[in-house]
Amino acid sequence: MAGVVILVEELVKVYDGVRAVDGISFRVREGEVFAFLGPNGAGKTTVVEVLQCLRTPTSGKATVMGLDVARRDEAKKIKKITGVMPQEFRGVDRLTVMENVKLFAEIYGRSGDVRGLLERMGLWEFRNRLFEKLSGGLKQRVGLASALVNDPEILFLDEPTTGLDPTARREVWGILEDLRREGKTILLTTHYMEEAEALADYIAIINRGKIIAEGNPRELINRYGGRKKIILRRFQGVEEKLEAAGVDYRRENELVIAYFNTFKDVARLFESLGEALEHAEPVVRSPGMEEVFLSLLGARITEEGVLA
Repeated sequence: MAGVVILVEELVKVYDGVRAVDGISFRVREGEVFAFLGPNGAGKTTVVEVLQCLRTPTSGKATVMGLDVARRDEAKKIKKITGVMPQEFRGVDRLTVMENVKLFAEIYGRSGDVRGLLERMGLWEFRNRLFEKLSGGLKQRVGLASALVNDPEILFLDEPTTGLDPTARREVWGILEDLRREGKTILLTTHYMEEAEALADYIAIINRGKIIAEGNPRELINRYGGRKKIILRRFQGVEEKLEAAGVDYRRENELVIAYFNTFKDVARLFESLGEALEHAEPVVRSPGMEEVFLSLLGARITEEGVLA
């Protein structure tokens, strides 16, 4: 148990007869980025709210730094050592960036280096801008700054990049990667498979309140991701060569998509194609978390966070 800072055992949370969280168990280690990956309504936010001491478990046990979330006296201690960025963070529209972060500092009873925090978040040049005038990406940065203002030991980030454009999303990723390098423990919820794969040391895939698979990204991909594939432009003789080599493939318009189990198989195909590779313009694709999710649930998660 050394190094475990969050421990959850057989956690159940029932709302109006519905088991939003259905007997899950997991642990988060110090300095780890732990991601809950799943569609909207899977139970991710409920788990985070229990760990934040905002919801009382129906049954089971959850501790943060050894403190029981269900005990009122220990819940107060948990709130002092954790930082929280809720889903769709909302600052005070008529306050500036600086005023918003100072407000959270006062709530936590801290008077730390607000300027340093704003500089770190890339917000110093926007310090006098009203929150309502900020872009979505800058608002999320203010949310992160507010979550960090008490220098927490553990960060809870609930869907921190939902609704952001790809550029703003990657800017937030950069900040989270910096926090990971600094050794912060982060529990992250997301429905973006690329986000979980890029940021997390450990992923728990959750659906309908249950954890259906867990492991580090590479373990999950190796276990459930399926075969590697090469995308080739169709040219005369390519399909005959694939059939002669016993390679599975499918046609897709002007492309041929071939499937392989190992990179050794890929290398052998390249060797057999010889000079024809110039015409084929091959692109090698390894499976990722999207293939893992498709394998486990037979569906993908859309940008809006629903199964499709």
